[in-house]
This record gives sequence, C-alpha cells and structure tokens, in this order.
Amino acid sequence: MYSMANVIDYLNWRGDIPFDRDPLNKIDAVIFACLSYVNFNGVVPEEGQISIKDACERFLEIHTEEELKADKSFFSSSPDLLKAVASTERFGSLMLSDFTDHTDIEDMVQFAAITIHLSPEEIFISFRGTDDTIVGWKEDFYLSYMTVSAEKESIEYLDNIAAKYDSWIIMGGHSKGGHLSIYSASRTSDETRDRIVGIYDFDGPGFKTEMRESRRFRAVESKIVRVIPENSIIGRLLLCTTDPIIVASTQKGVMQHDPLSWEICGKEFVALEKNTVASDLFDMTLTTWIDNLEPDAKKQFIDDVFSVLEASGETNISAVASCGLGGVKKMLARIKTIDKGSREQVKLLMRIFIENWGVVWASYRQRQAALGKSGSKISFVKMIASGSGNNSTEVST
Repeated sequence: MYSMANVIDYLNWRGDIPFDRDPLNKIDAVIFACLSYVNFNGVVPEEGQISIKDACERFLEIHTEEELKADKSFFSSSPDLLKAVASTERFGSLMLSDFTDHTDIEDMVQFAAITIHLSPEEIFISFRGTDDTIVGWKEDFYLSYMTVSAEKESIEYLDNIAAKYDSWIIMGGHSKGGHLSIYSASRTSDETRDRIVGIYDFDGPGFKTEMRESRRFRAVESKIVRVIPENSIIGRLLLCTTDPIIVASTQKGVMQHDPLSWEICGKEFVALEKNTVASDLFDMTLTTWIDNLEPDAKKQFIDDVFSVLEASGETNISAVASCGLGGVKKMLARIKTIDKGSREQVKLLMRIFIENWGVVWASYRQRQAALGKSGSKISFVKMIASGSGNNSTEVST
C-alpha cells in the first residue's frame, strides 16, 4: 500500500480476507459508517436480513443510472461504494437488517440507521450523519444548545437492536452519526452499555459541557475511537470527546469532511500531527464563542449563519464552498443585515466555509474599485481561501 491510497484501494487490497481471519479495523468501520448513507428503502426487508451483495443487486434494480448520476449531494458516491463493497469476499456476504430512515425537512429531522452482522456474536450499528445540505449542517450546529430528535431516536434504535440480538455491539457513524453513536451508548442501560465493545466517531460534533462531564459519558469514554480530517470543522464543534486521530485528505477546506477523501496506508489512516490553522481558528474562536452564548443567542447566531449560506442560492454546502461571484455578493448583502454583535463571527465562519472566498472577494473588490466604492478589511483571506490553512498572512483588500 502507499500513502495516497483510499477506501477503494483498501477494498482491492483486503477485500478477499474475511472477518474471521482479520477482525474489524478503523477502515472497515468508516466503510460501515458510509454505507448508512445509501438509501436502503425497499432493499433491506423490514423483517429478516439480506446480504450486502444481494442488497446491492436489489438497489441497482430499483434505482437507474440516470437517477444516481443526478444526485449531486456530498455522498452521491455511496452507491459506488456499495458496489465496490458488495463485490468483495470480506463484505459481500455480511448481512444487513433493521434499516430505518426518518426524514422530515420541515421539522429538521434526519435520522437513519442500519445494523450490519459481522457474525452471530457481533454486530455493527451504523448511524447516518447529516448529508451536505445546508439544513443538515444546521442541525449539527443546533446540537450546541438543544437535544435534537435524532438523539432520542438513536437511543430507541440501540435499545431495540440490543433487545433483538444477543450479540456484542460495535457502533459508529460519520458526522452527526458519530455523535449519535456516543450519545446513545452513554444514555442506554448499564446492561446494554456493557455489551458495547467499540464506538467509532468519524468527524462528528462534540457535546455540551454537562454531557461531557457526566457519569454516563465517562462510562463509554474509553471505548471511543475518534477520527477527524486535518481541516475539520464539524468535528470540532462543542467539547471534544477524546483525543482524535488527525488524518490527511485529498480534499481541501470543508470538503475534507468527506471520509472517502481520507488517505489510508495499510489498515490505518495516514495520521498527521496537527490540524490546519483554519481548523484551529474555528476551534479557538467560534467554538468557544458559541459555547459561551445563552441558548436564545446561540439559536439566533446559527440562524444568521445559515441564512447567509442560503442567500447564495445553493442548497448544498459543497456547492456553496465553490460558489462564484454572484453567490458571494448575495451572501455579503445578507451579512450586512445581521446584528453587529455577531457580524464579525459570521464573516469568519464564511471564510472557513468558502474555499475560494479570497479569490472571489478580490474580484468583487476590483469591480467595486472601478465604481469608486470601498470595501472592508478581511483578515486571513489567503489562509482560508487556500483550504490548507498553512498561510496565515493577513491581507487587506
């Protein structure tokens, strides 16, 4: 293997080795976490089980290539991952069961989970995270001040699975899915908690102080494996759970949230010593600032932030992150309407979200200058715009 390998390379390398010869590792866990993004409605039976290989065949019967290609979301590659996984000896014969999917955009509810049977004695519960829709990321930020519906549903799902199967339990998820894995494990009964042997959190948001310091959380803390990319944003929301493994990614900026971009060497992620300056900036300023706000003020700030993103005219973070001049101009106009008390923090977050902010802003300023208008100063433009966080030059525009 080599340092620039990814999940697909791992499947090609280890796909012929079954789990009874080589037990589950971190790369297997992130694959299971990503499989929860597949729409298994009408594929996994309500009662009983289906192999990953058969589930893939059924999925491709239900969904056309045109339909799959039309999906422009963050995890549009999930069906391709399913096909790659299904073709291997290691994963193809594993059984899937108990798929649930509850989404209500109006009430901002997104919850999905699936159970993967590694053997009669061991199961993996995979909680779906948020997709890259703006409303999905907004729910991640809402975790900073309220209990969301998905947290309650995750406890119910875990308890039902624990009652249904007399097996050891491994849990995991990406983004909000990682958060839900820890949350449900800490809030379940002592009996069920004792059966949980591992919890994988892939770039999931953290927890409020009272939860982080609770007896229930301390009971599962040693079981948590936490992995975040170099330029993590979502994974640094709120108080972190345990020291993370920081991994390299082939993506830039907020797009490093995609675990399929994380670099792999053998059965391990390519680990780095530290996060980018942009990620640290987010953690040191915005996370601390948000944590100190009162609940009503937190909600207002989060609503302000996402109203700016929505002003771009896009519905997905991945589209906002590379939006053009027109989108940025609309967001700038929306920022001007925000209360001065939080305006600078909103601006800072926008620079972190939008990888080409500096380039687009420079173009915008040139046009404004030609009209004899003046703009404001933006700090760390080049650093944020590069997506690498290695250039901390302050730039006046």
